Amino acid sequence: MPTVTESISIITNMLTSKRGLSDCLVLGLVFGLLGAARGEHPASFEPSAHDVAIDDDVEYRTADGERGEQVALRLDVYARRDDQAMDRPVILLLHGGSFLPAFDKRQPHLVGLAKEFARRGWVVVAPDYRTRDQPLDDPMGTLRDAVDDCRAAFEWVRKNAATRKVDPDRIAVVGSSAGGMVGASLVGLENTTARRCGGAGVFASINLWGSPVSAFRLCNFDADYPPTLIIHGTADAVVPFANAEAFVTDLQKAGVDAELLALADAPHTPVAHAEEIVAHVQEFLTKRLPP
Repeated sequence: MPTVTESISIITNMLTSKRGLSDCLVLGLVFGLLGAARGEHPASFEPSAHDVAIDDDVEYRTADGERGEQVALRLDVYARRDDQAMDRPVILLLHGGSFLPAFDKRQPHLVGLAKEFARRGWVVVAPDYRTRDQPLDDPMGTLRDAVDDCRAAFEWVRKNAATRKVDPDRIAVVGSSAGGMVGASLVGLENTTARRCGGAGVFASINLWGSPVSAFRLCNFDADYPPTLIIHGTADAVVPFANAEAFVTDLQKAGVDAELLALADAPHTPVAHAEEIVAHVQEFLTKRLPP
């Protein structure tokens, strides 16, 4: 598995050899790695988490890896310790990291976010998904694998709702950076399937500084697409703020209930705005939470 520094070299060396790939996607991958290497992902959101229990590394599927090997994929479940409620709503939390194996569900700022929402009464499920040493060799294949894995994690939540004491009809998706790009396709595909099959689908989607360009999506925007909150820093040098503006415009044109919270002068992964982010996400989800 390459280190962050080695991953930067891999992506940079591939830039001159790839044609037809969105400049925004390429730059997002490269500068996302540079940001991580420079330490732009501070330690945590510093939430209060004294009453949160974590069931970690629960295997939810196996899948073919980049070289054809079998990969066991695992997830972590965050919930209030000794919780007696039987129908908690769920947040499926998707990590970022430029689709590279150097980054996973244990990124400290996401662990802090998961604990904070678990403390507030949500059950948070944070899956790993397939990444690649060289994601730019097949960017759409990389995205499809990640989306497929996260859809399997979504299905795991529904199948295990009784034992995990959650409501399978009240699942939201929150994706950070690359996880936001995965989530943007996942929620559309899940809700299209739910309409055809009579299921509940995703009741809301939160995109944290991971708005995908139009060429990096696997679904259309239509009436099935869930209400979406996009949070993005205007000074993001990793995923341009213009991506978020285009994303919310496309959603609204399709009739989707979509909002954009612009964080003035904020960079990528703006943990300095943690309280504001948590408050807006909580408000958005609570208002749209099914009864």
